[in-house]
Amino acid sequence: MKEFTKRKSKNVLYAAIAILFVTLGVGIGVVPHLSGGGFDASDTESARTTEKLEKEFKVGESDAVFLLTAKTGTVDGPEAAADGSSIAGDLKREPMVKSVVSYWEAKQLGGLRSNDGASAIVIVQLDGSQNDKSEWLRSMHERYDAHQGAVGVRIGGNAEVFRAIQDQIMADLLLAEAIAVPISMLLLLFVFRSVMAALLPIAMGALSACVTLAVLRLLTTFTEVSIFSLNLTSALALGLGIDYALLIVTRYREELALGRTVDDAVKRTMKTAGRTVLFSGMTVALSLGTLLLFPLPFLRSFGFAAVPVVFVAMLGALLVLPAMLKLLGHKVEKGSLHRLPSINPSERSWERLSQWTIRHKAPVALAGVIGLALLAIPFFHVSIGKSDDRVLPQDASVRAVGQEIRGNFPGNTAFPVNVYLPELGKAPADQQALNELSVKISGLPEIGLVRGGEGIYEKGKLVQPMPGVAAVMSTEHSSFLSVLLRPDIEVYSTEAADAITKIRELGGAQHAMVGGESARLVDNKDVIGQRLPIAIGLIILFTLILVFLLTGSVVVPIKALVLNLLSLTATFGVMVWGFQDGNLAGLLGFTSSGYLDNAMPVLMFCAAFGLSMDYELFLVARIREEYLKSGDNNTAVVEGIKKTGAVFTSAALLLAVVFAGLIASKVSIIQMAGLGIVLAILLDATLIRSILVPSLMSLMGKANWWAPGFLRKVHNRFQLSEGPAAGEPDQAPKVRDAVNH
Repeated sequence: MKEFTKRKSKNVLYAAIAILFVTLGVGIGVVPHLSGGGFDASDTESARTTEKLEKEFKVGESDAVFLLTAKTGTVDGPEAAADGSSIAGDLKREPMVKSVVSYWEAKQLGGLRSNDGASAIVIVQLDGSQNDKSEWLRSMHERYDAHQGAVGVRIGGNAEVFRAIQDQIMADLLLAEAIAVPISMLLLLFVFRSVMAALLPIAMGALSACVTLAVLRLLTTFTEVSIFSLNLTSALALGLGIDYALLIVTRYREELALGRTVDDAVKRTMKTAGRTVLFSGMTVALSLGTLLLFPLPFLRSFGFAAVPVVFVAMLGALLVLPAMLKLLGHKVEKGSLHRLPSINPSERSWERLSQWTIRHKAPVALAGVIGLALLAIPFFHVSIGKSDDRVLPQDASVRAVGQEIRGNFPGNTAFPVNVYLPELGKAPADQQALNELSVKISGLPEIGLVRGGEGIYEKGKLVQPMPGVAAVMSTEHSSFLSVLLRPDIEVYSTEAADAITKIRELGGAQHAMVGGESARLVDNKDVIGQRLPIAIGLIILFTLILVFLLTGSVVVPIKALVLNLLSLTATFGVMVWGFQDGNLAGLLGFTSSGYLDNAMPVLMFCAAFGLSMDYELFLVARIREEYLKSGDNNTAVVEGIKKTGAVFTSAALLLAVVFAGLIASKVSIIQMAGLGIVLAILLDATLIRSILVPSLMSLMGKANWWAPGFLRKVHNRFQLSEGPAAGEPDQAPKVRDAVNH
């Protein structure tokens, strides 16, 4: 690789420029191809229930809810009723519409009219993909937003929420990049105090970001890719591109300052910093790659997209950047701005900090661990749910519709719990069993009413007989019940989940299958709970192996793993306190739903773990290098922090700036992802790497570098340890023996 870039530097640069323009052309139109859905696992009981009901009863779950409000009087007035019925009729004639349930045609169902009588809902099921539904809903807004009839029309429902998120995220992406790029450039000028050196990381970040768009576009041709991945993978590409380039350029300038030639400086840089970038990229890619284990398209799309994005950023730093450095040579210092103050403490300051930490290692380590543990406390009352319209800004129309339905309608009409009974048909004995089950389900404390059997059931008894219901809700061999939760119970709440569990237990003898939004959440949590230990186990295994290959120690990887998990638990504690408990709602302008989205903790864990491990690798690689020179553990720790403190602090600050752009989003789960990753990065680069790592490594002494004999042989055989720099005298064999023993 090094020789290739030496001989063909110009060709590499020309190829990179060509890739930049080609990928930009391919990726610039990616947004319409991204999906706003994908939040639910496939092949679950709730998913199979939906399929059965659509196939046998032509009954689907609502995609859009049209909230019609009488401009005068109630929705039962003649003008409002005529206008509402006309709108429902128009919707039925739409080619994409599979079914329509209108209050004016199905008053007997209950729950379709508001408590004050001023509003009613029309529930619409659509055909096609989420993107098709979004386009259709945009056309409905054009038709009905300025409706001049007797009723006002507003649109809600899951498909409309996803449509609104899709539109909002595109605007948020432009805002995030408008924030991140200029601030990153400004910070790089203060870090390098050279215009040319500062431009190189920005160039690498831009290349990675453009390739990311093309990667997302190509992925959409064979799998569902979430619209949320656009923001996060773009931030990941820009951030890693800048981070890796910062490490390479900093080491290259350091080598030039030692008097090396340009070629030798590039070789030495790639042997040290380049190797660290390689291991770092592999760690981030493997961490994010575990998202592919989860059957939720929302999470899988991040795994599909993030892994190639990380490798693009890594290859840019390992192939394109060395070619640019060879061509620039000493001109990397062009545009010197040495009069600018440095934003980083001097090497002497880092040296003093690490020496102080080592002198007080025991109390410092204890205080740091206690601090992280205190931050983690809120995580122990975490509540998991699903995102709804409340992730959007308060002025979003779909939020107002959701709030109106939650607060002013008798039951969660738009989100029924559907119970499919494959063994109970129209036979009298089957109908009797269906009636008994309906009575039992309606008697549950969480249930508002049950439709099916012989009519409508409430509080454990039949309250409204409906003789014709069997013709609609039963076939010769199967039936279904439509169950509404109490209006004061959130669809994604713990109470709703408890109701699903109870219904499944009551219907067990009839092999009942339960579907609906509440059941989907229960199934998603079960699937995530089954796969999460596997994902965490693989991340731990990958981390231990990669850090061992980098350091030759089994102690350093375990220490890194424990500190990283402690840091992430603290981060999640802050997220629970801020987003679930709503303590950051006023500052960031969102509405807390009282729970965290079921997929976001998994996504944040995989992303934050890989990114925060970056700085562990940056630091321990340099400490290892210094230990091979001196053979003294404390000296190696002090020298490692002295020489890398400014680098990993600058890298963390730049990566934090990139992800901080996401905090400006108007979608609260994007805000949470951005803030969570920023906090994990900053905690890792400050408290963990600057305080806890030196104190703990000093406490462990030479035991840091211990490994069993057979693993030492593996490490030595593959020659993964760095030797001395070119032109440096080889260190005494006893130093390497000390490392190995």
